[in-house]
Amino acid sequence: MAVNMIWCIFFCLPFVFGLEENEYFQLVTKDDCTTETQPGGQQFKQYFNTEKMKCETCSQNTSFQDVSSDGYSCVCRPGYRYSKDFGGSNIECVVCESQQARSADGWRCVTCNSGTTFNNQTKTCVPCAANNVPVERTVNGALVTSGGSEARTCQRCSANTSLNVEGNRCERCTMLLKLNPSVSSCSCDANNLAGGVCFPTTIVPLTISTLPLSSGSVESAYVKEHVQAAYLMCKDFVNITACQILSNLCVLSWYRYDDSPGTTTTCNLYRQILADPQKEYIPWLYYSQEGNRVLDDDKLTTEYTFSPASLLEYRVGRYTLNGTYLGISPVTGGLLQLCSDTTSRLNAAYTFGTYYEQTCSIPAIELWDTKTYQMEFYDLYIEFTRFGEQQLYSAPVKINNLEVNRGDTDNRGTDSQKWTLSRRFFMVDNVVSTGTDTTGGAATSTLPQYVRYAKDIEISVTLDSTLGNGRIFPPLMTITYDQVSLANAQAGATITPTFKVKYSMSLVAYLKDFQIAVGTLSTLGVIFAGYKTWAWSKRAGRLAIDFAAIVNFIFFVSGVLSNVFFVITFGIAFYFFIFYKRQSVVYLFLLEGSYYEEWLGLFGSAFALKCLQVAHMVATQCTVDIFFIDWEKPKGTLGIKADGSKKENPVSIWRTYFAANEWNEIQTCRKINHIFQIFAVVFFLNYVGFENTATKDPNGQVVKSSGDYQAPSDPMFRYAIAALVYLLVAFVQWLFFTLFYERFFEDKVRDFVDLCSMANISVFIMHQAQYGYYIHGRSVYGKADTNMKEMFEMMKKEEKDLVGQRGLLPNTEQQTFVMTLPRKLRLKYEEVLLAVALESAAGPQAGKEKGGLTEKQVEAYNIINKFLSTFIDHSLKSLDYQIRDKTLLESIMDTEFLDASEKGYFYNDNGHSFDQCLFYGNEMTLLLFDTLLFCIVDLIAKNFVLAGIITYIIIEIVALIRDHGGRKNLAKKTLVDERFLI
Repeated sequence: MAVNMIWCIFFCLPFVFGLEENEYFQLVTKDDCTTETQPGGQQFKQYFNTEKMKCETCSQNTSFQDVSSDGYSCVCRPGYRYSKDFGGSNIECVVCESQQARSADGWRCVTCNSGTTFNNQTKTCVPCAANNVPVERTVNGALVTSGGSEARTCQRCSANTSLNVEGNRCERCTMLLKLNPSVSSCSCDANNLAGGVCFPTTIVPLTISTLPLSSGSVESAYVKEHVQAAYLMCKDFVNITACQILSNLCVLSWYRYDDSPGTTTTCNLYRQILADPQKEYIPWLYYSQEGNRVLDDDKLTTEYTFSPASLLEYRVGRYTLNGTYLGISPVTGGLLQLCSDTTSRLNAAYTFGTYYEQTCSIPAIELWDTKTYQMEFYDLYIEFTRFGEQQLYSAPVKINNLEVNRGDTDNRGTDSQKWTLSRRFFMVDNVVSTGTDTTGGAATSTLPQYVRYAKDIEISVTLDSTLGNGRIFPPLMTITYDQVSLANAQAGATITPTFKVKYSMSLVAYLKDFQIAVGTLSTLGVIFAGYKTWAWSKRAGRLAIDFAAIVNFIFFVSGVLSNVFFVITFGIAFYFFIFYKRQSVVYLFLLEGSYYEEWLGLFGSAFALKCLQVAHMVATQCTVDIFFIDWEKPKGTLGIKADGSKKENPVSIWRTYFAANEWNEIQTCRKINHIFQIFAVVFFLNYVGFENTATKDPNGQVVKSSGDYQAPSDPMFRYAIAALVYLLVAFVQWLFFTLFYERFFEDKVRDFVDLCSMANISVFIMHQAQYGYYIHGRSVYGKADTNMKEMFEMMKKEEKDLVGQRGLLPNTEQQTFVMTLPRKLRLKYEEVLLAVALESAAGPQAGKEKGGLTEKQVEAYNIINKFLSTFIDHSLKSLDYQIRDKTLLESIMDTEFLDASEKGYFYNDNGHSFDQCLFYGNEMTLLLFDTLLFCIVDLIAKNFVLAGIITYIIIEIVALIRDHGGRKNLAKKTLVDERFLI
């Protein structure tokens, strides 16, 4: 350290103190440096000082010193030697004696002797003759002397040696393969020369000079120069380096070969040598077995696990273009990945079970940087343990660009039996493709006109599922090469290489279970839909199978199969999600290929069929027959009519309008709040981070580090977690509203029943022609059209149990019923409405009165009100009904076994069976529709926030359609003026 400090004191300080701390200075370049004339007439050369950024004067005049060729230092002129040389102007030159030249190292003066003479004009020794080497020192470093002074002599190179490129040493004639004793020079007959190698016999020249492109080919000077020598040296003289070069040339040609007569390629030459059973020294490039047999090998004994995490221990044997072996290296750190990233993200590709996808955009011109993208060849291996020892297994490679016989591209197909698998590959060829392309374009520089690179790399790992112990078959690396031209690269073109790792397993057992589940449940679903169609036909009074029954069967099948498909698809997705993430020893991978497409098709079918079911539900609810029975009686008379009859005091219609408005409001009421539902689902999935668990890797954590690699999300996993969260949030909402909110705050459906009782209005609903629901709202007070005081007193009496109960039967509270109606009642009902329908068909203005109603509608209202109230009071001899409970079997099967053709039946229900005509009673159908809609949008957009927004919009649109259609139907069927429906 002391020595270093002394050196710094003497040599660093002068420069430090010489610096001027100026904020600005004159712009000077080396071209501004000239010759300076100092007092006395002496001239001094100037050089450019790169430290001070200005021109400075050499220490001696132009007789002694000149400026170096780069202009950044001073040098001694010929005939002068150095006595000091520290660069810049810190040099000193001493003149040599007469007839002496400066030595090769510049620090001595030598006499020109033995084969060379002194040139007085240049002050140098005349160059030695051809194949002579100048000598100033012997091999042991001793100076050559002549006449007592140091000298330079010329010595002729001995036989079979020649002067090297630098001209300072004689070397063996490397181009002579087999020396001829009679030949003492390094010359070779042109007919025996190939690739810089002189062969002993005349050779037949090879005409291979191109490399393939994805479209066409390109001339390669390297191939043209080396293929002949590499082939002959490998074939005839067993030269390992030559065999490596020939093998690399075959790899560069993407393993293409042609068995046609008279066709020669680099791979044809390789295969010719390989056909000789004694040529074991040639590198292994091709697998001799069929592709499927190679990939079914079971020699890999490593048992891979997720906990602890296993790695794909890939190794590569590395070789240079000339065959030099560089050693075995791990592939971590992005060795096989053109895209740059952090080390942890690059290495995540080899974490077992991680489905890896990497793509990027790289300026194409960067590929011409041979330091960043070095041209190397790789033999792929995978490390494993066998009998307690580390072993290397030769991993197969599939080159998609491989063609056989000019057009056979089986490697791009799916039949592994026809694949030609290989061993060696390269990442970037930015050296060999120099020359003109076959389209006639000429090379404009020494740079490669094309760079060929591995555009797509995919590693496929297949699990040996027969054993179930985490073992795998040999992983397959698939490479697709592409190229980019120098012209396009200089114009700003970019490339987008990709690197993928995927995993698969045999899914034969899964397919069998899938087919059994779909077949069995679908069959049961179709049978159940047929049963529902039979029940509908019975309730609709249709005794034969007609068009309406077939249409309804189709919609019932849609609804049932939608539920079946949802259960199957969600069950499969949830199974793979849970068991894939939680497995220790690996036995399960994700669906892919046709298996995934079948699952996806079932998922799409579930959504499409659910849409049909919802459309059918909305259409049915918007066409239901409904009527409000007013039990209010007239209060006295207003006088005598002209015909002598009494003119009764009319009953107010406002109670009916009020009840109709309340019914209109609850038509789209649901058991859950869909706004809160979507907000909560998106909150848990997006903000809390449940969607982070849907990645295609073993990591099931909700919170993941932003610095780690994020595997792509799996559509099945996203579906599983989204559907699960959606259903769980809905279930929590249902519990809250059922157990708490509706008990202590508001139950709109039951409140409507109470409203009917207070308004003295009953609701008669015919969901089908002979089936429907009845809400008994007849007031226990006998009237409802009264003032506030009287209403208050009547309510106080009911609180004190001083009036009867609200039920249809005496001393009961049962107000709601399921009805099966006689055919005669339906016919009478349709007969009364027929006149109204005919009047409406006559034109919008026919018979129209002020207020929007016609006389026919008013008359029909009064007739139906009287008819239905009489029916409820058992006052019709030909039409009557009986009140009873459903049997357990009827309740389970949702049907009625008793014949209602002559006599109707009112079945006691749970208090809100009529909600089947509302959204409220079809919550499960709507919930599954919302869930499937949310998931299908996310499947397309892969964005839960967008899925939530679109789901909300479509839910509102469906509700708007139902509200509009229900309003129109309510006005039409209840004969209430639509303008009073607020």
